Amino acid sequence: DLRPTCDKGQRVKKGDILTEGYSTQGGELALGKNLLVAYMPWKGYNYEDAIVLNERVVREDLLTSVHVDEYILEVRETKRGMEELTSDIPNVSEEATKDLDENGIVRVGARIEPGDILIGKITPKGESDPSPEEKLLRAIFGDKAGDVKDASLKASPSLRGVVIDKKLFSRVIKSRSEKNADKAILPKLNDEFEEKAAKLKDILIEKLLVLTNGKVSQGVKDYLGTEVIAKGASSPNAIWNHWIILLSS
Repeated sequence: DLRPTCDKGQRVKKGDILTEGYSTQGGELALGKNLLVAYMPWKGYNYEDAIVLNERVVREDLLTSVHVDEYILEVRETKRGMEELTSDIPNVSEEATKDLDENGIVRVGARIEPGDILIGKITPKGESDPSPEEKLLRAIFGDKAGDVKDASLKASPSLRGVVIDKKLFSRVIKSRSEKNADKAILPKLNDEFEEKAAKLKDILIEKLLVLTNGKVSQGVKDYLGTEVIAKGASSPNAIWNHWIILLSS
């Protein structure tokens, strides 16, 4: 995604900047540190064999940058049942879940390595004939181990870092009876809304009549171009009905 910095027909010479990319302006990189780089042999080795760095570059982390990544895992209700966030994951060792809280979310400050569990989740699985391994798990962990499977979010092979924040969002799950009760009060709420809206329209019309009393209309047309208030109309009572129609449409 490079963007040109020259115009069509512009004369350019050696050393002129033709394009700019990410984090560059005027040919200068806007991030990090400026380093003196030399491509040269070093004790018989060339630049394709090794890279030699100044010790200060490593000690002061001059080339280190901070990247903040966000990872999201959703819990849904499946045909086989409700998924669940938990640190109690079948066939997973305590060492692998030591940094998870009661909701299965990794704690703030934990160091993450590839393969670590970020968010623990289990999901129901379909009924099937258990394998010998599943039978053993059921005998050790109970029926729960055989009814669910691990669906946790794990760190990718290249992910390393420290957890700096976590958030858990949830919504209220209503039962069928609660949903039916909500539907029963909707007509009442709708009638109350219509009543309040009608009162507001009446107040608006009264204020408009006071403001336009004695003034001549310039003419009003609807979105189809039909004239709803004639040009030159000045009678408040004549305009009243038109306003009622306009405000009610």
